[in-house]
Amino acid sequence: MSCPFGFGELNIPSSRAFWDDCDEDEIPSTEPEKLQLSIASREELDKALSKTNLLLVIEGLNVSNFAESVLLKDSKKLAGIPSKKSSLHFRASNGTMIAIVEEDLSKSGEITELLISEKIASAPKEVITLSIKPKVDYKSENINAVRDEITFLRSLGGKVNYVESLEAPNFICGVTAGIASWRFSEGLKVQVFLAYTDNVALDYLAAKPIIKLLHDLDIDCAEIYNFKKSDDSHLYM
Repeated sequence: MSCPFGFGELNIPSSRAFWDDCDEDEIPSTEPEKLQLSIASREELDKALSKTNLLLVIEGLNVSNFAESVLLKDSKKLAGIPSKKSSLHFRASNGTMIAIVEEDLSKSGEITELLISEKIASAPKEVITLSIKPKVDYKSENINAVRDEITFLRSLGGKVNYVESLEAPNFICGVTAGIASWRFSEGLKVQVFLAYTDNVALDYLAAKPIIKLLHDLDIDCAEIYNFKKSDDSHLYM
């Protein structure tokens, strides 16, 4: 039975049964399509995982330009990650796998599950996560101590002496949080770092503390970030 409404009319049904019939006319809901990694070669991915010593997960808004410029020398792309310009790479020379994740909290849970199910999060002996966050997200009773810093670092379980621990009420989120939480629950090694910055797109100055951190973690990367300036605006890219 069709729904008891005509064009331009409001018909009040005499029985709940009419409304039950109307409910049956509703368009059935469809499940959203599941996210998938765009794997270039399953064989190459499996081979890389067997040789991976370290997984670096770097996540943030507009982080891909920085990560691709600084981290991907002599690397090979293994897969696309379903979040904007996100991707997975491997550097065979030092057994480092690099996941570049453009922050999208609506997809972070599914992406985390993908990285776990494909053993990308579990195969490496060690995992380091690095989140690039806006400085305004940082909360502290002593906020004046970092007010003049363009970029400053915090960590959870980090092994770099000069990086202070992340204090409440601050927290991590996104894919980095999902991977770190899962590794911790499984008793696997993980170090969590956060970079709070005035410029989430990153430029030469904003990137300097991050590059220093990467070097101090023995992660092979460029000495400086040669950022690109947009041709049609005054904004950095």
